[in-house]
Amino acid sequence: MHTNLGDGWVSPARVVREAGNRGLDVIAVTDHDHLEGAKRVEELLDAQCPGVRLIKGVEVSTRSGHLLGLFVTKAPRPMRSVEESIDAIKEQGGLVVVPHPLGRLVPSLSRRRIDQLRDNGYEIDGIEIYNPSPANASQRKTVLEANAGWGLAAIGSSDAHFWQHIGAGYTLFPGATEDELRAAIEGRTTQAGGQDEPTPRLNPGAYVAQCAWSWFVDPPRRMMRRRREASQAAATSDEGQNRRNMNH
Repeated sequence: MHTNLGDGWVSPARVVREAGNRGLDVIAVTDHDHLEGAKRVEELLDAQCPGVRLIKGVEVSTRSGHLLGLFVTKAPRPMRSVEESIDAIKEQGGLVVVPHPLGRLVPSLSRRRIDQLRDNGYEIDGIEIYNPSPANASQRKTVLEANAGWGLAAIGSSDAHFWQHIGAGYTLFPGATEDELRAAIEGRTTQAGGQDEPTPRLNPGAYVAQCAWSWFVDPPRRMMRRRREASQAAATSDEGQNRRNMNH
């Protein structure tokens, strides 16, 4: 799910409240190209709702489409190849999930691209079989049929940008902790859920406002974050170099 520290329309505090109200065991916060929303939710969960476990995640913008990294500590750099993005997720021990596969409304990996990655030895752990957003609704049957051959872990995600949609898509697995979910993804024992209930419909104006937020507010913020991180990294590097020079 997404927060308003990214392109979502829901605060981290509301994410925590709704996750508790809906009896979710584990949630994954996956804002685009950064972990600030996930870190804020983690702080609030520890203080207000310790029964809900968190997976820190990120939805990476690659040149081929979006890619989810779960169990990560750092967001991969955006707009690189999908191969580089997979490597960056795997290097930190993360799992790779394909969101809204074959979708046409948002940047998504195509069936040909997924086949190509697998043929070239790039490990994909899971794929969204159910996502209640319109992003790939028309492709659900095709994705389900394709995964019969791929054998990837079946993931159900809410992809929630509004609090009303939290829990509208979900993943069933043996257990109740983030470690047990990880084991289920790796063991391909998950089930995608959510198809049995209609997704809450919102006023069209809400979707228009969220799209405007996604197009005009979030991208500049992401750019500023990247510049700030690059500046901090350069300052750290300079400080380290100065210390080495002093030691010499």
